[in-house]
Amino acid sequence: MAVHGIGQQSRGEETLLTQWWPAMADGLRRAGAEHGVMRSAVAMAFYGDVFRPDGEFLAVGDPPYRAADVGHGFEEELLLAWWQAAAEHDPTVVPPDAADTLMATPRLVQAALRALSASPFFAGVALRAMVFDLKQVHRYLLDPKVREQARSRVMEAIGPGASP
Repeated sequence: MAVHGIGQQSRGEETLLTQWWPAMADGLRRAGAEHGVMRSAVAMAFYGDVFRPDGEFLAVGDPPYRAADVGHGFEEELLLAWWQAAAEHDPTVVPPDAADTLMATPRLVQAALRALSASPFFAGVALRAMVFDLKQVHRYLLDPKVREQARSRVMEAIGPGASP
């Protein structure tokens, strides 16, 4: 059973499993599965489409978000928590307390996004994708319907007898 993480709203379960399968098979062999595991024995739970607006197809990209689209409150706090965590684990990321944190909120959000884009974890992630991911976490944590749909898909892929 494989479960994708954040930012997988534009691919489907078969595409993701095709991309993941070679590394999974290698890892299983290294872990002692002498004959490996057949690909048909592995399922990918997919719920990324729960985060797309109704009627959007898989090929549609992320909305063209900007720093100004980061919501006040939860989204700003989560972004600053990401920034702090990235700075604690990566010396190349300027920590929030070393930045001019007395700046107005839009500038603070821009500083956080700029700092995170310098971390290896977020390297290569476009600003609009980072803001989309932030909004996706927000929706998953605070929208019970979205969370239930995602969890339901995972439980469905696991099969009978599984508990949340």
